[in-house]
This record gives sequence, C-alpha cells and structure tokens, in this order.
Amino acid sequence: MEKDPGARSFYRKLTAGFTLLELMIVLVLVGITSGFVVGSWRKIHAKIAARSSIETLLVAFHKARSDATAKERRSGVAISEDTSNSFEASGGPRKGVRYLRFVDAPTGIEGFFDDQDTVLQDWTPLEGKVFAYSGSSSGYSNGVASIVFHYDGSTDNDLRLTLGVANFPDSFRLNLLPATGLATLER
Repeated sequence: MEKDPGARSFYRKLTAGFTLLELMIVLVLVGITSGFVVGSWRKIHAKIAARSSIETLLVAFHKARSDATAKERRSGVAISEDTSNSFEASGGPRKGVRYLRFVDAPTGIEGFFDDQDTVLQDWTPLEGKVFAYSGSSSGYSNGVASIVFHYDGSTDNDLRLTLGVANFPDSFRLNLLPATGLATLER
C-alpha cells in the first residue's frame, strides 16, 4: 500500500527549515549571552593583567637580591608614582606605580637611588591600572622608595606597599623583610 503523495509533500514542508520568528529568537538569545561573556572576559583579562604586573614587581626584587648575592654588588629596586599614568579608581584620581632596577654606586647617596647609580632596567610602569593605596619604607627620598640589597641578600630598608587595582575591590600587600631581603605578596 502506497502513501498519499500529498501527505508526503505536506510533511516535507513542515520539516524543511526554521521560520523567521524562530531564527530571530535564537539570534537574540545568542546576542544576549555573548554580551555577558564579553563583559566577564574583559573583567577577568584586566584582573589577570594587573596581577601579572604586580608579580613582575615582585620578580624585580628577587632579581635585584640575586644580583647582589651572585655578583657581589649592591643592587636595588626603586619604586615611585608613575605620573604619566593617571586614571579613576576607588572614588578619585589615582596615579600608577613604576619601578626600576639599579646598581648602587659607592659615590652619591649610599642606599638610595640617585644620579650616580647604574640603571639595569629603566622605569617600568605596572600595567593594568595598578596604584598604591599606601606605602611605607625607611628608604623614601624625594618620593622614591629605594631598596638596596647587600652581598648577603639583606637590606637596610623595609618596604610595605598596599596595591590596588582599578575597578576591583581586591588589594595586594607587598612586604619586604630587611633581615632576609625576601619579598612576599599577599592578597
């Protein structure tokens, strides 16, 4: 027994494709979902970039300490505000943070970064809109915190920085212990 050819044609028309309304609904749902994904991805990417730049500052301390112990020369890190990098964060205008690595010269001011010192790594800004909420160091001079490591890895100056990231409530504490010269990063 053969089926009715008209019924087969009707069935094909029903299953042949999607209606315009169905396609529009799917496109709207895809658009809304992708909007949430892109917004979340931007926030995650900004947070990763900021965390990475804070960790590069920590690495700069470790490199300076290693340089001082391995090459037996007083090596240090200087930290200051990055006046060329301003942005809005935590309810007001903020300036970024920058650092450089140097070799402390026997001439000039010992234990502080000055014109007599040899620069190993020029001023490097912390990317990701990182700023200092607060900072304290016995090595502050003219708005620059200088940390100089001795041959045994110790330092005369302490450092405590609380770093923030624009548009995020997180803060990071960078501490340097003078006796050992080890720098730690806490969240």
